[in-house]
Amino acid sequence: MRLFTEDPWLAFDLLGIPRPADCHPIDRRAEAEVPQDLLLVRRGFPDLVLVHDDDSEGIVIAIEAQRKRDKRKRWRLPFIQAVLANDHELPCWMVLVSFSRAMSQDLRAWGEGPPPRVDVLLLDASSVPPIHDIETGRQRPTATVLAAALHGYRGDILAARVGLQSITELPDAKRRWYTATILAAVKKTDRRKLMDLIPLEEQDELLAIEKMSGTYHRGLEDGRKEGRKEGRKEGREEGAKTARRAFLREMIVALLEVRGIPMTAAMQARVRRETSLPTLQRWARKARKATNAKAIFETSRSR
Repeated sequence: MRLFTEDPWLAFDLLGIPRPADCHPIDRRAEAEVPQDLLLVRRGFPDLVLVHDDDSEGIVIAIEAQRKRDKRKRWRLPFIQAVLANDHELPCWMVLVSFSRAMSQDLRAWGEGPPPRVDVLLLDASSVPPIHDIETGRQRPTATVLAAALHGYRGDILAARVGLQSITELPDAKRRWYTATILAAVKKTDRRKLMDLIPLEEQDELLAIEKMSGTYHRGLEDGRKEGRKEGRKEGREEGAKTARRAFLREMIVALLEVRGIPMTAAMQARVRRETSLPTLQRWARKARKATNAKAIFETSRSR
C-alpha cells in the first residue's frame, strides 16, 4: 500500500481516468476506524484510506489489496464506500488491487448487477499491463512495482525481474521496500531465480521479512487496541510502537533462522519478552552479522 501513499493517483492514471482533483491525499485510515464522534471501533476497513479535505476539491480514496476470492466483499465494499462518503461528505473512490482471477471476475459482475452495485477501480493483471523494458520501468517506479507484483504473482518472471532492475537507482530505503513488495508477490521457486538481483548483504533481511509477513500489521492492530483506552491519537502512537516491537522481535528470530544460526527456546523467549525498542533495535542489528545466537545479547563493555 505504500505505493499509493507515495503515488495516490496511480490507479486513475493506469486506468486512463482523469484525476478528479488537483491535490495529494494523505493516509487517514486510523481516523476511519475510530471516528471522532464514535466510541465504537469500526472493523474491516480497507488497507489504506487517503483523504484530502477541501470544499471544492476534496476527495477520499480507499484502497484494498485482495489475494483470494472473498464473496463477502459483495456487500462490504458498498458499505465502506458509503460510510467514508458520509464521514467526510466528499466523493469517495474505491480502488481494489486483485491478485485473484475469480475475485476480479466477481468485482466486474457486481459492478453491473442488482444494487448495491460495487463501484471500484480494479487493478489486476488484465487492467495493468506488464512492463518488460527497464527504461520504461524507470519512468514511473510505482507503476512498475505494481505491475511486477501483479504479473510476477502469476508467474511472469520477466515482469518481476524488470521491476527489480528498474528500481536500482532509487534511494536505499525505498528500493528495499519496493524490492520486498515484488518478492513477496512471486512464488518461492520464482523468488530464487530473482535473488541474483539482490545485494548479498540484503538477502537475509528480505528472507526474514518474507517469513514474518503480516507481523507488523498484527502488531499495529494490537497496539491500536491497547491505545484506544487513551484516545485516538494515543492509540495510533501506541499502535506504531507495538507494531515496531513485534516487527523487530520476529525479524531477530527470522534473521538468525535464515542464516542457519540456531536459537534455544530460552533465547527466543527472551526476545519475545523484550519491550525496549532500543534494545530490540540493537539485537536486530547484531542478528545480521552474529556468528552465534548468544552474541546478540552481549553488551560491549568500556575499558
